[in-house]
Amino acid sequence: MLSQKTRYAIRAMQHLADRYGEGPVPLSEIVEKQNIPAGFLTTILSELGRFGIVASQRGKDGGYWLALPPVDITYGDLIRVMRGSLALVPCASRFAHEKCKHCLDEGECRTRALMLQVRDRTAEILDSVRLSDHIEPVPPFDDDEEELLSAPQR
Repeated sequence: MLSQKTRYAIRAMQHLADRYGEGPVPLSEIVEKQNIPAGFLTTILSELGRFGIVASQRGKDGGYWLALPPVDITYGDLIRVMRGSLALVPCASRFAHEKCKHCLDEGECRTRALMLQVRDRTAEILDSVRLSDHIEPVPPFDDDEEELLSAPQR
């Protein structure tokens, strides 16, 4: 699952993408519209700034804006910056690879083989969707759908 920090980062970046080219966006606006705690958002935007994705200006007319055009930022980029990897297990990470503790030899592990496929397919999707792309919200699940989703699949 994505951490709350990563989800906040994505929402903040979507907000900045919607306002791209309009100048600095006040922190208070992002906080209010995206329902993100101000202190947490400041930390997130600072981290994104260190990676060259967000720029900022202090002062009365200050705020934040995308340092790159939204078409140049993928959701895969954002998640990698915030999480370090798209992989669900460390042995399947391309950029933050670590051998799993208490596991089989990597060449013998079928779980790792599956997780490599999951990572690659996830990367295909997240690296093909850009902040400039329109994503239509979907209605929430109703109770029947939630029961179906939570039931064990056979």
